[in-house]
Amino acid sequence: MKQRIRLNAELYLGLFLLAMLLFLRVFAAGFFSLNNTMSMLNRFSYLLIAAIGMNLIILTSNIDVSAGNIISVVCLFIAALGKLNLGLPVLLPAAMLMGMALSLVNALFITQFRIPAIVATLATAQLFSGILPLLVEGSLYDLPASFTWLAFDAKIFGIIPGSVLIMLIVTVIALIFMKYSRFSKKIYAVGNNEEAARLTGIKVNQVVIIAYVIAGALFGVSGTIIATASQRVTTTMGTGLEMTFIACVVLGGTSVSGGSGKILGTVFGAAVLSVIAPAVNYMGISSDWSDAIMGAIIIFAVIVSALHLEKRKLLNPAESGGKAR
Repeated sequence: MKQRIRLNAELYLGLFLLAMLLFLRVFAAGFFSLNNTMSMLNRFSYLLIAAIGMNLIILTSNIDVSAGNIISVVCLFIAALGKLNLGLPVLLPAAMLMGMALSLVNALFITQFRIPAIVATLATAQLFSGILPLLVEGSLYDLPASFTWLAFDAKIFGIIPGSVLIMLIVTVIALIFMKYSRFSKKIYAVGNNEEAARLTGIKVNQVVIIAYVIAGALFGVSGTIIATASQRVTTTMGTGLEMTFIACVVLGGTSVSGGSGKILGTVFGAAVLSVIAPAVNYMGISSDWSDAIMGAIIIFAVIVSALHLEKRKLLNPAESGGKAR
């Protein structure tokens, strides 16, 4: 029965996405020009990949508000490597390693120093954003063609951005991992009730650390897609994106308190948010409205998630146990 309810929630989100696309097709036909569609697919790619990572973190009943700043660091890091004429086979692994290292710092603050995730990642977000301007004056520019190969030359059938292929690979791996791996069961257990998970022998801190590190790798992949789309990389390329990633996750039905949520829901959530901002801009509406709409979506999704959690607690009082660290 729970699975049926979850599938229905994802179905409703899919229907909302379809209705939005049909609305745009009727009232803004030019919105689906080839260039605009490919641009949305590229945006969808990096949003979904990072949102999958954020989903893992939120499932453990944690959060990461430094994700956008991590991506900014990753972008500048691989831009510096790009200056050496290094291509994607080097840039992508390097970006993933940098993302993993920075996320590991967050995870250690949370697990070893018992700092709440929101406080720890807010602090590191400020740290990363404060250090970058000291290392780079504004931006790195005049990057070689080898750096922008993914965005301009890696085309599927000569049209579709290569980032879409990366997104499909990551999504399929994530779906299989979350459905069949034993570790994914531990993630859900920790998010549902940390103390109960610990009593069953699960190494809670280890699960949280691994979840953050995997998410960091995915932030690195997203950062690579974002950075390589231009020959100029700035210190603020990822600023603010963490809220969009979180919105993708909660809109997709993942509980903000952890322990409940599916990758498929995150896919639909990312798809919806990949369309909203470009649609608002195309229709000549102030970009402030896209932020307002996203904020309203987050509030709505959080309320629905909270109501679902209360209902779940009423049906199963055992789940209302505390989450001690």
